[in-house]
Amino acid sequence: MKHRLIALVAACAAAPAFAFPNLIGTEWQLESPRAENPPTLRFDAGKATGFGGCNRYMWTHKDGKSLVAATRMLCAPAAMRVETDFFKLLEARPRLVPDGRATKLALVAGSTRYEFKRVKAVQPTGQVEETSKYITVAPFTAPCSGVAKMQCLQVRESDSGDWQHFYGGIEGFTPQPGVQYTLKVRVIPIANPPADAPNRRVVLERIVMQEKTEKLN
Repeated sequence: MKHRLIALVAACAAAPAFAFPNLIGTEWQLESPRAENPPTLRFDAGKATGFGGCNRYMWTHKDGKSLVAATRMLCAPAAMRVETDFFKLLEARPRLVPDGRATKLALVAGSTRYEFKRVKAVQPTGQVEETSKYITVAPFTAPCSGVAKMQCLQVRESDSGDWQHFYGGIEGFTPQPGVQYTLKVRVIPIANPPADAPNRRVVLERIVMQEKTEKLN
C-alpha cells in the first residue's frame, strides 16, 4: 500500500493539492519556514483542515478558486503573521510537491515554498466514550467573541470555580433570564469536526435545580 501511495503521489507531482486522493486521512506539520506554533494540514475528501498558527481552518477549492475559512481568535503578533502568510499561500492555489517517500511534501506558489513533514497517525485503542457531568449555568449571559460578537452562557463545574464562557448551546435546554440552573449534561465527542465547529455536543440529561435571582445594578 505504501509503494502504491508513493507511485500515485509522484505521478501527480505538479497537480493541485486536492488531486491526490491517496493523501486523504494523512496529516502534516510545517517544517520550513520554522514557526513556534507550526501550521498543520490534514487532507480529507475535497478539503484540507488544520491549525494555522492561531486558528483552526478549512481549505477548499471551488470554481477554480482556493478558499480558506477560519475561526477568528486573536493571538500574539508573531503567531498572527505566521498564520496570515500561510493562508495567503493556500489562497494562491499552490501545487503540491511530494518527496517520493510519503514522508515529506511541499506546497509551492511562485517563489514561495512551504515544506511539511508527515505526522504519524495515532491509532485509537477504542471509541471515545460519552461522559456525564454536572454544571451550573449563571442567571445571565455575558458578551463574548467568536466569529462575531455575541452573548454566551456562563458556566462552571464547581461552586468555587470561575465562570467560563460557554460557546454554543446545550441541546434540549432553553434557559430563562434571571434563573440559575444546576444541570446534569451528557458530553458527546464529535470526530473530525469542521474548522469552525465545536468538537463535542452537550445534551441536557436533567435539570437538577433552578433558582430565580435578580441582576444587581
